[in-house]
Amino acid sequence: MNGQPGLSIIESIRRRPAMYLGSTNSYGIRRLLKIVISEYLETVTGINTIEVTFNPDNHISIVISGLSTEELLHEIALMHHVASPKNFKIGMLLGVSNACLLRIVSNPERHVLASESGAFDITVTPCSPEEPNGIKLDFQLDDNIFSESHVSYIPMNIMFQQLAYLNAGLKIISVDNRGELQRNVFYYKKGLKELFNNILEKHDYGKKDSWLALELKTAINGYIYHIIIRYHHIYTNYPEPYIRSFANNDSTQSGGSLVDGVLKGMQDAFKAAGEKEGVELKVSRKRIGRQLVLIASVKGEPLEFGGSTKDELDMPSLKKDVRKYVGKVVYKHLGAHMGDRKRVLERFKKQ
Repeated sequence: MNGQPGLSIIESIRRRPAMYLGSTNSYGIRRLLKIVISEYLETVTGINTIEVTFNPDNHISIVISGLSTEELLHEIALMHHVASPKNFKIGMLLGVSNACLLRIVSNPERHVLASESGAFDITVTPCSPEEPNGIKLDFQLDDNIFSESHVSYIPMNIMFQQLAYLNAGLKIISVDNRGELQRNVFYYKKGLKELFNNILEKHDYGKKDSWLALELKTAINGYIYHIIIRYHHIYTNYPEPYIRSFANNDSTQSGGSLVDGVLKGMQDAFKAAGEKEGVELKVSRKRIGRQLVLIASVKGEPLEFGGSTKDELDMPSLKKDVRKYVGKVVYKHLGAHMGDRKRVLERFKKQ
């Protein structure tokens, strides 16, 4: 195959794959798939189905459907930037694969990028009218990079399930074709709301003794938020809060600005409700967290992270926006729901 010179990003990945993937074991393969799929989900909005098949010899196939003609043309244009960071997802695949084949069909043409060991060619041919529009990826991981490492199917499915929760209406089909056939489908029409409900059912929280049940969706300054909160009497009288937060398609395990903004907004609302009723409240973060179940996500660009593990959202302006929004909505809710307002006054009354 006639390679193209000067493939700096691809060469960098081939020389230092662990720097980009964290490791070159099964975790690194999972990270690779997460990067590729997440970049598609964050740059094109029309995807309705992603099917991933794991074949013998570390051959992985991905079929993506549902993209509009404009989005397909966008991806075709990116083909010509595969050697630069503009198309990092494909550059990454070329960097860690023995062979890679990318086909984008947008009738009446089929655009094909074929590579071996990082060197690639791009061709354009007519396609048949019956061939569906979409993207197909086939790649075989480089044995020199992933020495004796293969896809671990169950952890991979956990990652797919999270992506499906975070992208409501997206269907992810996972097929293991390396022995006895396994097939899993992840599809959640209501997205994070279904994750929230599944958590409650898993721990048998149910609706017994629950209060301040709110699901908030909004867009502020270019960022899209989905926040679900509810108080439950679970396990003990004062358990630790159950909090999960996400930024785009990544889990922010250390929390950060989004979680802080939600809790600060609740704090503001509770204090304001107490002032209106003439009751002095003690509303600390620790007391707010008792028996709280919170799931929150933000989507948008740019996102900035901090903390020692870089999984903590660090955006003061985002925190300020979330705090103001949550405070306003929760305060309005307490004004309209006497039962929840009474709970707040009783629970946080200063002794």
